[in-house]
Amino acid sequence: MVDACGVAHTALCFQVTTLEQETMEVLSLVLSMKNTFTPINRIPPEALSLIPDHWGHQAEKDIIGLTHICHGWREIFTSHSLLWTHLDCKNTEKTRVYIERSKIQPLEISLTQSKSISYSDNALLMAAPYTNRLSSLTIRILSNTLSRLPDHFPFPAPLLNLKELKIVLDANSPSHAPAILNAIFPDHLSPLRMLSLSNVVTDLPWRNLSNLTMLEFRHVRRYTVDPLFMGKLLDFFESAPLLRKITLHDSIPNSSTVSPGRVISLLNLENLAVGNLPAHSTFLDHLSIPRCALLNLRFSFSEGNPTTPLCFTNFGNFDITTINLLVDKHPWTRMRLNGPSGVLRMCSIQKNWSTPSLLQSLSKFDLSKARRLSVAAHHFSSSGYRIQVTFIFHTLLLMNNLRTLTLIEGHDLPFIQALNPEENESHTVPCPKLEELVVYIWSQHCLCPGKLIEIARNRAMRFSKLSSITIIDLGKDYDKSHKETILELRKYVSRVEFRLDVSPPDWDAVFGDRGDDEHDDEL
Repeated sequence: MVDACGVAHTALCFQVTTLEQETMEVLSLVLSMKNTFTPINRIPPEALSLIPDHWGHQAEKDIIGLTHICHGWREIFTSHSLLWTHLDCKNTEKTRVYIERSKIQPLEISLTQSKSISYSDNALLMAAPYTNRLSSLTIRILSNTLSRLPDHFPFPAPLLNLKELKIVLDANSPSHAPAILNAIFPDHLSPLRMLSLSNVVTDLPWRNLSNLTMLEFRHVRRYTVDPLFMGKLLDFFESAPLLRKITLHDSIPNSSTVSPGRVISLLNLENLAVGNLPAHSTFLDHLSIPRCALLNLRFSFSEGNPTTPLCFTNFGNFDITTINLLVDKHPWTRMRLNGPSGVLRMCSIQKNWSTPSLLQSLSKFDLSKARRLSVAAHHFSSSGYRIQVTFIFHTLLLMNNLRTLTLIEGHDLPFIQALNPEENESHTVPCPKLEELVVYIWSQHCLCPGKLIEIARNRAMRFSKLSSITIIDLGKDYDKSHKETILELRKYVSRVEFRLDVSPPDWDAVFGDRGDDEHDDEL
């Protein structure tokens, strides 16, 4: 009887357990069905799985969190192999899961090492057998580790498909790059599409860069005193005919043994950023730069500097229609030249107009097609004022087709005075086709009304009448003299407008400079 009760109790417990399991399964199914009716789950799975693609690797924790939302989302995101291709090799189990979920997709390995964090040797060894899938390798480690890194990989790897390589070392202890490069590429560098080196000592021994499109060197020259380095750099460019974007920050030597007649054609160049102070003019003269390339150069405008570029022969086809001069805005003086054939940016450490070297550099270009000129200067020097007006006048003489002149910050009196034909001995009218003058001022003391009236009268008398003058007072300093100035100006100018209490201008809107300025503050 007891045995029968025990059997019955066991059977009953089994049935209860079974019912409990079935109930949980039904409840799970109900909850899953309920989830399918939520608005977010109306997005097709194939579209939902693509959303994280736009987050980048910065949102890695969010991607992992998505797999814990519900069963449906977990299936969608774990099966989307492109989300699991970035390996930081900090954790062995995480590396294993990522390799498994990435399936056959190309892998990106990023190794970081600092005093507080470091990659795991075991995790890196786990990724080593998959180097045939490696498409990107970023190394941010201490210099003393670089030479040991090849020991973790089964190099040379005949099936290696590495397209991007970035090595960033400690600035205080640079190290040679050939050890890792020769290990990764024993024969050639043809797979590489992007190469970036920072604080790396290298003698550029590489050849066959037939697929390289992006090059970035930062603080490479500092540790390379070889006088032949310029020639090796040109050899490097010559072996990479597809280069589109080049960034050289403190990576050009101050001396060169290259023959002046050697010129490398960069037929596919789209963007060139040179961050040397000063940039060696010889380097620029060795490059044939195509039309429509965006150039971002930094060099010293200081007079007497032997390395200041003396000629821009390779910019001879550069058509300039817009000129923007920015003085003492942020740390740098900037000059931007726009035209249908491209954009040229230059910057230097010059805080004011005390020396005419900025204008001397500008005058090296063909300015005859320039139609717009914008100038922003925080201050001009009272010393050598007449010299400033003279150099500005001679620069303006080169702008025969200038139509619009915009002066910002209200401290640009030398530019206004240079427009007056009475201010030069020949009484020549600079910018004879000038139609519109726009001046931003902070107060009436920033602009002398008498000078403005004088240039308007003198230009009108010489048949170079201005069509429009706009004065924008940002200082809310209105008085009766403004009205009197306007009435007097209207005798010589077709349209005169005075605006009071206007918000400061959008700098980018005024200068039309919404381009890629990511290097300007760095350079």
